[in-house]
Formats: sequence, C-alpha cells, structure tokens
Amino acid sequence: MANISFILDELPGGGTERVTLNLARPLTELGHKIFIFVHSINLDKLPVQDLPFEYIMLPHPARRSKNYPTVIEAIRKHNIEVFFAPVCFPRYMPKLHALGICKIIYVLHSRPFYELLNKYDALVRIPHRTFKYICRTYLLDWPLWKLGYFHFKFRQRYKMIYRNSDAFGVLFDSYGQYIAKELDIEYDGSKFITLPNPIVANNAGKDNSKAHEKVVGYVGRLTYYDKRVDRLLAVWHKIYEQFPNWRLWIVGEGGDYPNLKQYVEENNLPRVEFLGYAPNVGELYPKMDIVCLTSQYEGCPMVLLEAQDYGCATIAFDCCSGIGEILAPNYENGVYVPNGDIDAYAEALSRLMSDESLRSKIGKNGMENVKRFSVENSVAQYDALIRRLCTK
Repeated sequence: MANISFILDELPGGGTERVTLNLARPLTELGHKIFIFVHSINLDKLPVQDLPFEYIMLPHPARRSKNYPTVIEAIRKHNIEVFFAPVCFPRYMPKLHALGICKIIYVLHSRPFYELLNKYDALVRIPHRTFKYICRTYLLDWPLWKLGYFHFKFRQRYKMIYRNSDAFGVLFDSYGQYIAKELDIEYDGSKFITLPNPIVANNAGKDNSKAHEKVVGYVGRLTYYDKRVDRLLAVWHKIYEQFPNWRLWIVGEGGDYPNLKQYVEENNLPRVEFLGYAPNVGELYPKMDIVCLTSQYEGCPMVLLEAQDYGCATIAFDCCSGIGEILAPNYENGVYVPNGDIDAYAEALSRLMSDESLRSKIGKNGMENVKRFSVENSVAQYDALIRRLCTK
C-alpha cells in the first residue's frame, strides 16, 4: 500500500475539498495512508467523525513557491509516494517532478480552460475597481485578450502541467479528449485518466412522511466568477409572484453575498432566505423540493449529485459537458437549459414548481442515476492508478 498526499488551500472549502474527504476513508480502508497539505483549516466546520488522515500545515497559500521546503521535508519524512494536486498545481511542481521522489497526479476538478472564463469575468466586471485597474484593463488586458495572449498563456500552462505530472486526471473522458486536442497531444490513455467525483450515498432519499413548506434551494459558494447566484435571483424575480407558497433558500457563504443581499433588498424580493454556511447540509437537502445550479461553468458539480442522492429535482444551466453527463435531457432525472438563458431557466423552474408528479419522477430517477458516481466506483479507479504508478 502507498503513502498518499493531497494539497488544498483550505478545509472544509467547496466541492474539491468534499471530494477529498469522501475519498479519504475508503482509501485508508484499502491500506493507504493519507496526508493532507493545507494552508487554512477550520476544525469546527469539518465533519464530526474522526477523519483518517494527518494534516501538514503549509505556511503560505498552496500555490506559493515558499512552501517548497515544507513540502519536500514532509515528503521525505513520511515517505510519501503519490502526491495528488487537485485543481491547484503549485509553482514548485516542476522542481518536485524533476527530483523524482514521488509520483505527481494533477486532477482538474473543473471544466478544461476554466481559467479563461475567470479572466474574461475579471475584464468585464469592473465597476467597483480602482481607476488604475480600469486603465490597465482597457489599455493593456483587453488588447491582449483580443490578440489571443491569454488563450496562449493558459495553453502553455496546461502543457507545463502535462509535462510535469505522471498522470493528468479529468472528471470525464470528454474533458481529456478536449485538452489533448487543444494541446495537440495524442489521447491514448497513457497519461490522461478519468477520475470521477465520488458521492457518499445517504441511503435515505427525501423524507415525505410529513408535509413541509415548498422550497427551491441553492447550495454552494457565493462567488460571482463561477457560481453566478445572481442569475438565480433574477429568475426568482420573474416567477415568485406565481408561487406564493414557495421559498428560496440560499445555503453557503462567499464574497458575493453583499451584492446578492443588496439585490434582494433593492428589488423587495420576498421569501428569500440566506442560511449561511451549513455544517451538515445533509439535513437541508430533504427539505428542498428543487435544487438549482446557476453556474457559468462547472466540472462535475457535487451539488447536483448530492441533491439527486436525496431525491430532489435538479435544474442547471448547460454550462459544460459535465452537466449533460449527470442530467439527462427531457426532464428524466433533471433539466438543463442553454447557459445564460434566464427566460428558459425561469420557464423550466416554473414547470417543476407547478408539477409535483414531475418532481417526484425526476427525484426517483436521480436517485438511481447517482449510483454511477458511487464512492466505491471512484475509489476503485483511484486505487488502480496508485497501484499502477507505484509499481513503475
């Protein structure tokens, strides 16, 4: 068995961190020993059960080169054989890869080239920025964007990651094929490997034994650049008058909260509740009838899998091929609409809110669908990769 490490910026964090926690126990049960490099941790927000790994605190944010001495010392001290870098590929990875003291596995927990979407958002969303920032944006960054500089820059970064890792993990096979095409690399299965996000089944589903108020819910970070919860509020603005017996719950915290709160107050949107961070979101899913995702990009959104596991109806924008990998078309186990089409989203959500039998059908089919993403299936693929790399 192998000594394994994962590197994260914070815990508990978001979907990537939940994936790490979901993998930890079953990998340990298979005989692996797990270490977590982490810069910031809130023990009060972690699950109450004992977690089967050892923390190694980083003195700086995970990407920073100044962490290199700490990382090298820990790898040698604990004889770490496999180093997982989910999403974050620190600047010192090429140096670590050149040493050859452990195998490096990068796992992209989002859609390919999501960085381009982040950059574009930084360019267009500038009203609150400083005069200096605005000048730099219009005089330097926009011309560079038009010339294709940032597209070139991120392709070079992906090439660097590919060269300096022993395996390149993607959430779906289609993602690996897309990256290989962009980088002009043969997709032969030797380095790209599909590592799906695992979901720990609750084995319960929705509690329909007693009536509860009708709830549309959102669960996740409140960040503009990716999650775009403002789009959900815009949808609610269009339909709330038709559904006076429904409430909108927004579960999570993040930097866009003040803007979202301001929008609700300025538009007098009723029955919108910000519930903040939920240490045990599993207690809230059974109370939600519909779970919404309004992101402008995702990889393999855990919230959809978790919601399906609890029998909730699900709806999302078609913001990446991963959405279609989870949700079937035609209201079978969920529904997705063209990315950014607020009117189509409002129409689809209204249909779900109006039809209890449709929600029930979607919920049941979702519970069956989520079995494809069981933690057992995912861990088996992680374990096979670890064994293969450790025998080289």
